[in-house]
Amino acid sequence: MKKYIGTKEIMAEPMNECIAVEKGFARPNTDNHEWRSGYHVQYINPDGSTYDSWSPKDVFEKAYQVSDTFLDRMYMELRELEDKLDKLNRFFDSETFNNLPIFETSLLHAQCQVMRSYYYILAARISVAEGKSISLNK
Repeated sequence: MKKYIGTKEIMAEPMNECIAVEKGFARPNTDNHEWRSGYHVQYINPDGSTYDSWSPKDVFEKAYQVSDTFLDRMYMELRELEDKLDKLNRFFDSETFNNLPIFETSLLHAQCQVMRSYYYILAARISVAEGKSISLNK
């Protein structure tokens, strides 16, 4: 099997498991586990109908990030970029990287520089959007 990454826009609100079971969004607690915090999740199907379910808090928060505002989306993009930069920097220390042809290592270093520039520009845009002053001087 191949690995896939899906992206889905959903609506959600905090809801404990007990209420989710009462509303039919979660399965009954047949193993008598401790009631958990979580989220009522609503998916919108392609035909416009909705599907409601419930997700435990930890599972939900690993899979979804708030994207209500442009600032939320910029923060999400900044976190994703930071993660990619961290992975690239770790790759630079690997044996695999050390065995690449010089042209490929040069391209990866150039990519890293551009990604860092993008990171700083995005961070500056977030600061401006939050009304903070930024300095362009080093």
